[in-house]
Amino acid sequence: MKDLIDDLKARRAALQDHGGAARVARQREAGKNTARERVDMLFDSGTFEEIGGLADHAHTQVTPVKNKHTPADGVIAGFGMIDGRPAGVVAEDFTVMGGSLGLINFEKKCRMMELAARDRVPVVWLFDGAGARTDEYIGQGLAPMHHFMLQAKLSGQSPQICAVLGPSAGDSSLLAAMMEFIVMVRGTSMLAAGGPPLVASGTGETVDKEELGGADLHCAVSGVGDNAVDSEQEAIDALKAWLSYLPTNAWTYPPSIPATDDPDRGDEALLDIIPENRRRPYDMKKVIASVVDRESFFEVKPAYAKMMITGFARLNGHPVGVCANQPRVMSGAITAAAGIKLRHFMDICAAYHVPLVFLTDTPGVMTGPKSEKEAALRVGMQVAHSFAFADVPILTVVVHKGFGYGAAAMGGYGAGQSTVLAWPTADFNAIPLESGITAAYRAELAASDEPEKLHADLVAEYQVLCGAMPAAAMMKVDDVIDPRETRPRLIRALERALNRRTEAASPTLRHGVMP
Repeated sequence: MKDLIDDLKARRAALQDHGGAARVARQREAGKNTARERVDMLFDSGTFEEIGGLADHAHTQVTPVKNKHTPADGVIAGFGMIDGRPAGVVAEDFTVMGGSLGLINFEKKCRMMELAARDRVPVVWLFDGAGARTDEYIGQGLAPMHHFMLQAKLSGQSPQICAVLGPSAGDSSLLAAMMEFIVMVRGTSMLAAGGPPLVASGTGETVDKEELGGADLHCAVSGVGDNAVDSEQEAIDALKAWLSYLPTNAWTYPPSIPATDDPDRGDEALLDIIPENRRRPYDMKKVIASVVDRESFFEVKPAYAKMMITGFARLNGHPVGVCANQPRVMSGAITAAAGIKLRHFMDICAAYHVPLVFLTDTPGVMTGPKSEKEAALRVGMQVAHSFAFADVPILTVVVHKGFGYGAAAMGGYGAGQSTVLAWPTADFNAIPLESGITAAYRAELAASDEPEKLHADLVAEYQVLCGAMPAAAMMKVDDVIDPRETRPRLIRALERALNRRTEAASPTLRHGVMP
C-alpha cells in the first residue's frame, strides 16, 4: 500500500507543473495566471477538491502528437467554497496544448455539468482554450450537441457564469456564450467561433484578436459579454460579486445580509436631481446610488446599450435587481439592444427569485428605420413575456417620463407590482405630448397664422392631464411621493412583499413561445 500511496502523491505533485516550466513561463509573459492559480483566487483558502486530476489524453488511431503530455488533460475541475457557499469550477489550462478540447477533457467538462445538475451548485467556468484537438477529433463523426443541451438545462437551475481569460475559440467560445454572466479581460480575452488564422483561411480577412472578439467588442458592441475588466483579479472579483446577490440554486432564496445603511435615509440631493428645464438630461445612476444601500450597486453590462441600466443592489440588506432608464443617453429611449439587455436581466432575476426595482424615465421605444431593422417591436414584446413569468416582487418608481410601451416595459400599470410610486415630476402619455399635439393637430397648425402659439396653447391645455396627480387620481399609481421618501417606501414595500415566501423556493416555470 505504501508504494501505491507514494505513487499517488507523486502523480498529484506532478500536476502542479501544468504543461511544463517553459509553457508556464510563456503564460506569465502574456500577463496571465496559471489555471491552478486562478482556481486558488476563486475559492476560499483550502477548500478546493479536484476531480479528474489524473485524467490523461485519449489514444487515437491517427498519428499522435509527438511526446504528447496532457496533465489533467488540460482542464482543472472540482468543487470548493466561495464566501462560504459551495460552487464548482472548470478552468482551462492554456499551458497544456493551448487549452484545446480533447476527448477526455470533454468528458471531464460533461461530468462537471452532470454533477452540478444533480447537486444543484453553481459552476464557474474560466475559459482560456482553443478549439478541438485535430489528432483526437478527426474521425469522430457528427459533432456533439448533448453538452450544449445540458448546459442550457442548467441555466436558471443554478448560476452558470464565466470569465474569459485568454483566447477562446471553437467549443469554449460556444459554451462561454451560453453563460448567465460573462466577464472578459481587456487585452487578453477573445471570444470567436474561429480564431484569426481560421478567419484568414475561410474569408481572406486579416484581423487581430481584439478586432475579432475582444472584450470591448463583445461587452460594448455585440452584447455577448457582460462586463469588461482590466485584470484577472478584477474578473474573479466580479464573478464573486455577481454570485453574492444570488442563491446557490433556484430551490433557495437569495441571501440577505445584515443592513449597514439607515432604511429611513432620505437623500436631499434627490430634490435637485431633475433639472428645472425638463428637457435637460441627468444621471440616473445618481438616483440609484441615493436609493439603494450605500456601495451595494453592481452594474451588469455597463458598456452595452447605455440608455438602459441594469444591475444588482441591496435594499436594507435584501438583494434586488435594478432596471432603470438613463436619460443621459438618447433620453432613455428603449432600443432593440436596450430591450435585449432588459429582458435577459429580468429573466436572470426571475429565475433566481431576485425582486425587481424599476426606475422609469423613458420617452418610449425607439422608432425609425434603423429601429425597425433591428426588430425593436419583437424585442420589446419579449419583455412582456418576461413580466408574465416573473414570480418575484416588482416595485416601480416613475421618476419623470413614462410614455407609451416604453413605460409599460419599465413596470407599467398592471405588471404585478407590490408598489407603484411616482415623483411629482412624473409625466405620462401614450407618446411625448409635444409630438402628439403636432400629429393630432396637423391640419389646424398648418392653417393657423400663429402655429407656434397654437401649439404651445394646446400643450398647456393637455399638460394638466398628463402629470403625476392625474395618474394618482385615476389609481394608475399607488402614490405620489417626495423623492426623499423613495428609499424608505421601497424598503417597506419590499419587506411586505417578501412575506409571500411562505413556501420553499422552486425553479421558475415558463410557457408559451417567445416572440
